[in-house]
Amino acid sequence: MSENIYSFLTEESSEEELFADEINTDDALIFADEVSEIPALLSWKILIVDDEVQVHAATNIALRKFAFEEKTLNFISAYSGKEAKQLIKDNPDTAIILLDVIMETDDAGLEFVKYVREELDNKLVRIILRTGQPGQVPEKDVIINYDINDYKSKTELTTSKLYTTILTALRSFSLSQKLQVEIEQRKQVEIALRYSEEKEQQKAIALEHSLRELKQAQVQLVQNEKMSSLGQLVAGIAHEINNPVNFIYGNLSHAHEYVQQLIELVTLYQMNYPLPATEIVNYIEDIELPFIICDLPKLLSSMQVGAERICNIVLSLRNFSRLDEMEIKPVDIHQGIDSTLMILQHRLKAKPEHPAIEVIKDYGVLPLVECYAGQLNQVFMNLLANAIDALEEQESRKDCQGFKPQIRIRTEAIQGDSSNGNGFASGIRVTIADNGAGMTETVRSRLFDPFFTTKPVGKGTGMGLSISRQILVEKHRGELRCISLAGQGTQFIMEIPNSLATKSPTTPKCHTATLA
Repeated sequence: MSENIYSFLTEESSEEELFADEINTDDALIFADEVSEIPALLSWKILIVDDEVQVHAATNIALRKFAFEEKTLNFISAYSGKEAKQLIKDNPDTAIILLDVIMETDDAGLEFVKYVREELDNKLVRIILRTGQPGQVPEKDVIINYDINDYKSKTELTTSKLYTTILTALRSFSLSQKLQVEIEQRKQVEIALRYSEEKEQQKAIALEHSLRELKQAQVQLVQNEKMSSLGQLVAGIAHEINNPVNFIYGNLSHAHEYVQQLIELVTLYQMNYPLPATEIVNYIEDIELPFIICDLPKLLSSMQVGAERICNIVLSLRNFSRLDEMEIKPVDIHQGIDSTLMILQHRLKAKPEHPAIEVIKDYGVLPLVECYAGQLNQVFMNLLANAIDALEEQESRKDCQGFKPQIRIRTEAIQGDSSNGNGFASGIRVTIADNGAGMTETVRSRLFDPFFTTKPVGKGTGMGLSISRQILVEKHRGELRCISLAGQGTQFIMEIPNSLATKSPTTPKCHTATLA
């Protein structure tokens, strides 16, 4: 049987006598062959913690030819628990700790085990307790209460058993190390996959956003083309109407003057020739000359009013189309609103199914505003048409007897306000409010989404408010807000700067709000 390698602790013997026979025994042949010196990077770190110098020397000699997986052993020596704590902290890649229990204190080794496992959180290193006083440190209690991998008594360790113990511990450590590396690699793969999935998801979101923007841009182009064609049509009709109307309107004053002169002439004839011929008397009776003399001036006055009305309509059509104002120009905002109201006049009048819609104008003193007049008129048209639609829907309900529909238009000049982030040096605010049914939070939150509409099929495309927002935000660097609650009407508030050069570079916001 092999001699105990720690027998020098009780017997006097030389180093040569202790190990010469042990290394050449048959037991040693089952382990690694003798290998040439290998760099420290290709070696297993073994931390020997023992207060006996002879134990360090004996372990070094017994394992000096040991190799596992083509790596030799690199021994690190500590002679107390305190010294061992610093060494294990400096060498976290240590594979095995050969640990004595009783050193500077009776439980120094066990305290060191707690330090490694709990404070350093090192679960990988293999800890082998070696004690020369097993009775003082019961094996069962130690294994139950401390996270160690093996428990050996120094008196039972021969060279072969030490080899076996070290080999088993290294195999376990190597396997755990490989598993840990594989786990880390899998974590990295999972992170990479997750990152790849996120990138693909972001690409999908970006693509969806691009497609939505493209679709919106296509609809905008179609809408712009429609508005351009409509503007050309309106301008053409206005021009064609304007020429004959001007001819009529321009000659009415002369016609009125001529008629008045003829009436005066007839009156003079009656005064100077009170007894006309019988034929003349009969004809006067047939044509009812007194009535003609009384009604003809009224007829001409009515024609004058009608011609003026036509001229105003033509002017409104020309102002609305603004074909001569496609560039940024100083514009009278009130003129644009009034032109839009004139075009929508037929929807504001009383009808059998609903009363007239009252328009209340609360105009402030506004400066001329630099803007795209035609596009701004399109915004007014969309907002006013939506207000009329809301009022007509409210009137169609059976529980709205006595309802008086109203649209209130308020304009005011505003100064820069850093609290709301509009960034205006100066600007104008236009509020268009109706006393209709209002809207729910769900509808209000989607109000400016392209293609969203609550109107029946064929009555709306869902693009009016979206285009209005785009015109105000992108073209005029302004804002558009909606304030509405169900049953409390709706307000649309638009704000734009007086000059596009006076807006700060901050990106304008377009949002909705609820009634306070």
